[in-house]
Formats: sequence, C-alpha cells, structure tokens
Amino acid sequence: MLAERKETYEKFKDDKESLKKQKFPTPAKYKSEFPFLKEVDSLALANAQMNLQTAYKNFFEGNADFPKFKNRKAKQSYTTNMVNGNIKLENGHIKLPKIKKPIKMKQHREIPADYKIKSCTISKTKTGFKSIFWTPISEI
Repeated sequence: MLAERKETYEKFKDDKESLKKQKFPTPAKYKSEFPFLKEVDSLALANAQMNLQTAYKNFFEGNADFPKFKNRKAKQSYTTNMVNGNIKLENGHIKLPKIKKPIKMKQHREIPADYKIKSCTISKTKTGFKSIFWTPISEI
C-alpha cells in the first residue's frame, strides 16, 4: 500500500488537487495480488490502511515526516477489531482471528463485566516480548 502511495505522490506531487482526488484500492485488491495476505485478518489489513491514511494526513498537515516502511528489526505490531465475538479471553489465553491456537497471556487487570473489547493490538519487540493491549468501550 505504501509503495503504491509513494508512486502516486511522486506522480502528482506538483498538483496537490489531483493528488487529493486519487482513489486507492481496498485491502481486498492486495489479497488477489499477494496470495499470502489471505492468511491475514481482513480487519488488520483495514487498520493498516487507515494508519497509512493517517500518516499521509499528518504529513500533508506538516505534523510528521513522509511515511516510511516499517523496519523489521524494530517493534512489530498489528491491530484487529472485535466483530461478532472474534476475540475471546479465556483461562489466561487470548483467541484472535485467523490464529488457530490461543495465545498464552498474562492478564494484569480484569476487564469489568459491563465492558466489551473494541480492538486489540498485539506487539512484539526485538527481544521477543509480546504485549497485548485492548481498547474497551462501555456497554450501553
């Protein structure tokens, strides 16, 4: 996605109006082009695309540098959203979409009974440490 955005930016960087009018494909297009993406949760791809859009918006507003590719040696993370109970916490494990085996986790605090998980970010650092952050929303 970033490579495609960079090409479009280079092509239209002198004409800001044409650059703003450009439409970019959905993550589904990338799944047909790159078959290994079929193994990835579609919500994680959608979140990656939204993060890329935010990075470009921040760049054009002058709040950040031009977006760049992630470094594989640095922290790696992905975010997925809760849809129809696809994220489950049970017995010290978390079940995530497209991952068959539950992942062992250490839960430092209980989620209140009247809350639901909205999203979940899984991170891995250079040392292999994994952390899971969830975003709660209050149940209405």
